[in-house]
Parts: sequence; structure tokens; C-alpha cells
Amino acid sequence: MRRLGVFKSGFAVDVFVFLTGAFGATWLSSFVNTSWWAYLLIATVVTGLYAFVRWSLLTPQRVTLLAHNTLSDALADSAVAYGVTDLYNMQKSEDQNRRNSDTVVTISKAQTMSLAANSGASYLSVGLQRHWPTVRLRLSERVPFKVILLDPFCAERALRNTVNAAGEREDSKLPLGDIIRASNDFPHLEVRFAESGMTCSVFITQDEIYFDPYHLAEDGGRISNRFMCLRMSKTDVPQGISNYEMMSRHFDTLWEASMPLPDWLNRNKDKIGSLPELRARKRSLA
Repeated sequence: MRRLGVFKSGFAVDVFVFLTGAFGATWLSSFVNTSWWAYLLIATVVTGLYAFVRWSLLTPQRVTLLAHNTLSDALADSAVAYGVTDLYNMQKSEDQNRRNSDTVVTISKAQTMSLAANSGASYLSVGLQRHWPTVRLRLSERVPFKVILLDPFCAERALRNTVNAAGEREDSKLPLGDIIRASNDFPHLEVRFAESGMTCSVFITQDEIYFDPYHLAEDGGRISNRFMCLRMSKTDVPQGISNYEMMSRHFDTLWEASMPLPDWLNRNKDKIGSLPELRARKRSLA
């Protein structure tokens, strides 16, 4: 229930209780031969005065409630109208845990999956074991999964490395070995690399999106990326396009501009060292 509704309801109940008490007390305490409307008039006047006094005395709280209600309603109405169904403050551990558990549920119901991210470790790292067990199950059930990762040798990645501790020369979270092994095991997994445009992490299914914007803010010698995560769904909007549609188009544009894993490995074979061999596929899944 919205705060303004709670405030109004509490105020109305307060007034109603006083009205009932004032009328009943006046009626029962008098036995003179006076018309009933006189008692009602008295009770109404007293109630009006009581309501006015209560409203005046509650001014500080009332102003706070009304202001907070106006802000929260404006934010909620605008966001919900364009498909936002949840918000996670990733600086709070409870929100991180809730986002992770919600994502697992979304993956388990997915009919299609798409991911654009810097490293994709949360979804593809065997060692991290965050979403990979559920992703692996869905891949084994032939759910298609398109993944775009940021090229660890591109200028955009290099800039992030200068902010991170010790100026990392490569993304320590990029599970390249796991990605190659998964690509060999699951033909419905397609991985590509993008050199630019990775402004956010988006995980997309047939009806939901998890959106995490990226930034370059240093926190304790590293970029934490702990910002706000939005969960969004398909919806009809009053004007323009929904957030779901916008992020889907973002992914499609990035996909067209990215390089398939086999081509990327061949181009960077002198930089990546010893890795499992990527087996050739009989046909393209594009």
C-alpha cells in the first residue's frame, strides 16, 4: 500500500472513531427531551474541530509522507510503465543474494538466453559456480544461449585494467578455458567477442532482462561494478519502446558487430597461451 494511502486511511479511522465516540457519549449521557439532530450537530462540530487540530499537529509528518509518496510514486509509475519489475541495490549483500537467486529461477524457465558482459564469469565459470550449474542444465536441454564478451585485448578493456589493482594486463575473471570446453560440449552455445560498446551487462530471456550498467568508479583499488541492477519484462508502453525492447536491440547491434569465438581465437592465438582446442562445428547456428 502506498504511504499516502496509509496516511489517509489512518487519519480517516482516527476521525471516524472520534465521531462515533463523541456521538455515542453525547447521546447516552443525556436524558433530557432534546431532538437527536442536536446531538448529531454537536458531535459533528466537535469532530470537525478535532480533525482540524489533528491535521495541523501532524504537519511535519504529513509533509514528509506526502513528499516521499510523491517521489516514490513518480519513480515507480515511470519505471513500471516501461517494464521494470524489480530493482536490486548491488552494494547491499541481501540484494546481491536476491538478484542471484532470482536469476537462477529465470534461467531455469528460459526458452532462449542471451548475455552481453565483460567476462561472463557469473554464467560460464565452472569454478565460480554461481549460475553455471543452471546454465549447463539448460544447455543440455538444448536451450540456445548467445554470449557476447568484451575482448580482453581491446582498448576498452585496457582502460578498465588501468583502474583495477596493479593495472591488470588481462581480465582475470574471463573463464576462457571453461568457455571453450562448454562450446565443445554444447552446440547451442555461441560465443562472440566485442571490442567496444560494452556499456552494460544484460542477460536476456524470451520475456525478461537483467540490466547492470558498467562504470569506471574505483573502489578500494578495483572497479566493483556494484551499482543498481534492474529486472525488466516485456510490456506495452504509453509511448516509445519498452526497456526490454531497447536492451534487446542493444544486444542485437552488439552481436552484429562482434567476432565469433573461432575467429577470435585464431586472431589472438599468440596472446592467449595454452588452452583447450576448440573443435570445429559441422554447421553454423547463427
